Amino acid sequence: MQVQSTGPQFAIGGRSTERVLKKTSRELQKILERLSTAKRINRASDDAAGLSIAEQLDTRIRGFKMASRNVEDSMSALNIADGAGGQISSLLQRQRELAIQARNDTLNDKDRESLDAEYQQLTAEINRIASSAQFNNQGVSGGEELASGEAVIQAGPEVNDQITYPEVNFSAAAQDLALTSIATSGDANTAISAIDNVINSVNLQRSNVGAAFNRLESTINNLSTAVVNTQAAESVLRDEDMASGLAELTQTRLLQEGGMRAFSRFNQITQNHIMGLLG
Repeated sequence: MQVQSTGPQFAIGGRSTERVLKKTSRELQKILERLSTAKRINRASDDAAGLSIAEQLDTRIRGFKMASRNVEDSMSALNIADGAGGQISSLLQRQRELAIQARNDTLNDKDRESLDAEYQQLTAEINRIASSAQFNNQGVSGGEELASGEAVIQAGPEVNDQITYPEVNFSAAAQDLALTSIATSGDANTAISAIDNVINSVNLQRSNVGAAFNRLESTINNLSTAVVNTQAAESVLRDEDMASGLAELTQTRLLQEGGMRAFSRFNQITQNHIMGLLG
């Protein structure tokens, strides 16, 4: 009876050892995969809930990064607008100098006509600069397109994370100046007052551009911080703890080696047992 029961017991023991060995091999394969990819979650089955949260965080990270590019582009556009404003301010100062010179009665009208020729050319140049300053083929200083006051900057990953691009209209300055002249002493007197108003308008708009630029600079700093913090949160969920993984690898390899030795020893005992029965 003992001999007859030994065979089934050996068979059951052998299958059990084999199952344990296969399970250990699968666990070892998963550990090696995590270590090789440095990711704790490589597929949904590794951690379904963790994967869902990690993917949501990854979506926000990508949104933050793209928003940073949007803000950088907008800052570039504002720089172009401010550069145009700086050039226009210089031309306005030159026009004011000419108007003050023409206002002096030591000059006659013929002299003033010569001054007025330069004055009108400066007005045309102001208009050209205001209308030609562009970013990505869109105006930034003529009161249209990006400078219309209705353009928005997508400054975050959510649909409502928007900043309005400031209205910039230096062309209005050129339009006001187009009505002025310094061909006579009276015209020069009127031109001085008009130029002063235009200078104040341009300065105010340049101040708005500078304030908007500073705001965007703060925004991009906040986005950079958000990217770092969100990446850290995602890393906690998705990335593998290498120290823990190596320790688990060592432990599993020892279990596998022990299982293989046990399985080999079991086969040897089984073989000896069979040989004993045959003998």
